Amino acid sequence: MKSKNFWQIFWPVMSVLVAAGIFFSSAQTGYVSGNASAAVADFVRAIFPPVAALEDIVPLGFLVRKGAHVIVFFALAFCVAQSLKFYIHKWQLLLTSWAIASAYGVFDEIHQYFVPGRSMEFSDMLINSVGAFIGAGLVVALLYRPQKLKDG
Repeated sequence: MKSKNFWQIFWPVMSVLVAAGIFFSSAQTGYVSGNASAAVADFVRAIFPPVAALEDIVPLGFLVRKGAHVIVFFALAFCVAQSLKFYIHKWQLLLTSWAIASAYGVFDEIHQYFVPGRSMEFSDMLINSVGAFIGAGLVVALLYRPQKLKDG
């Protein structure tokens, strides 16, 4: 199989897997999700004790939950942009990848509305969108970065 053909299959499959992971994570009850966030926060406290001093400003559990939104929608938009780079370019790639991942972020929040102990948060939709923009933007920045001029 040619390398290009491999990536044209790999990235869409990864996009679907990331979207499925988001869906199944969002289907966890508030109790299960809260315990998972608490476990991650406890792990961070254990390996980096100075972070406990910062918790007077922002609770670590809050940062873990919001950070997870950024990370997973970054990953989704990154995979979507990698999937679409064979067909569209530059600003269309950025905007289309961002829009697809952001729309899925809205869908994710609506889905959570129907899960016991979870809620639909407009702020999470915005956070999802920010993560998606960074993920799609990274792909576009890497693809279209200026090439260094060769010396002599």
